Amino acid sequence: MAKAIHTMIRVLDEVRSLDFYRRAFALDVAERLDFETFTLVYLSNADAEFEVELTVNKGRQEPYALGDGYGHLAVSVADLD
Repeated sequence: MAKAIHTMIRVLDEVRSLDFYRRAFALDVAERLDFETFTLVYLSNADAEFEVELTVNKGRQEPYALGDGYGHLAVSVADLD
């Protein structure tokens, strides 16, 4: 059986987004991975295993439109067969 593990959302303003997810859902930074062109921020809380992954594309100036900000829903399975 597949298990949902995280969903990815592209954000323009990391600080503002972190504040929103903390206040709205009590999510805190579980892990932050900084790459040359983007940053991944994984958010979670003690009440659930599911995480929200924020992707911050460095240098992006224009806000995301509805439809191009959502990235994916990740699932995990025990066996591919």
